[in-house]
Formats: sequence, structure tokens, C-alpha cells
Amino acid sequence: MNKIKAFTLIELLIVVAIIGILAAIAVPNFLNAQLRAKIGRVESEFSSIRTAFEMYRLDQGGVLPDAWNIGGWYVAWKCFTTPVSYLPNVPTDIFQPTQREKFVNGHNFYEFGVAYRDKPGTGKDYALASLGPDYDDDTTSLGSYPNSPKWVSYSSSNGLISDGDVLFETHPGLNPVRW
Repeated sequence: MNKIKAFTLIELLIVVAIIGILAAIAVPNFLNAQLRAKIGRVESEFSSIRTAFEMYRLDQGGVLPDAWNIGGWYVAWKCFTTPVSYLPNVPTDIFQPTQREKFVNGHNFYEFGVAYRDKPGTGKDYALASLGPDYDDDTTSLGSYPNSPKWVSYSSSNGLISDGDVLFETHPGLNPVRW
């Protein structure tokens, strides 16, 4: 008589439990991959922007455009695209909402603040800011950089969606007032 070899119910339940545990471990990592990619994109764009800032400063006597005094963010960013193309286009913050009426701060561009710390008008020190994964502006008063009253930097160690903006400062710690 031939015996049929088959799995028992216990063996099947153990296999299903192991697959469930592996899925519970893997799924959150896959879900956060898009968010990590967006953060990486912002950091990469900041690198390109920093290069453009340095080229612009070399051509303009060491001064960056001041968005607060020349007509707003769009005018300031256009300085980097025309007449000389330091950047191919005006960089937009990927963490901004896609609908114009929902833009935080009324625009969808990265913000930058210039510090006139060493010598007035040099624009040597600056900061770049993106809204970050919380889609909230945590760097209010960037126009008074480096003495902004609120300056919260995003840290992935607090969870991928945590308070804080993705920031770059030419000299980390230049801003003494942090909440």
C-alpha cells in the first residue's frame, strides 16, 4: 500500500506564520522607500543649488540675491536661470502641495536666507530650506537668518515623517536660536 505524503495542518500554519512575520518586517520598509527617495532628491538638488550659488557669487562680486529686497522668491530664483544659466530652471520644493492654492508660504520654491555676518553685503553665509516630509514650514522668519526665531532641522532618526525642514547651512550652527 502506497502512503501519501502530505503536510499536516500544524506545518501549514507554521509556514503561514513565518510568511506573515517576514511580510510585517518588509512592508514598512517598502512603503517608506518613496519618502526616502524624496529626501534624497532634495539633498541632491541642494548640492546643485550650492554649486549654482557659488558660481553666481563669483560672477556677482560675492553677493547672492536677497529675495526680501528684490521682489520675492520667484525673482530671486530667476537670477540663477537668466541671463546666465546657473540652474536649468527654478527649483521647486517636492514637498510642496501640487495645488497652487495650497502652497505653503504662497510659493513652491525652496527658501534661502543670506546672513550678513562677517561683512555687510557679502552674502557669504546662507541657508537653504525645504518643507520636509511633514509638509509644514518649520523655519519661519528665514528672512532674518541667521537669527530666526524658529529653526527646526529634519532628522530621520525621529522617524521618516517628523517635524523639521530639510536644511543646509554653509556653517552648521550659525543660527544660534533653535527651538
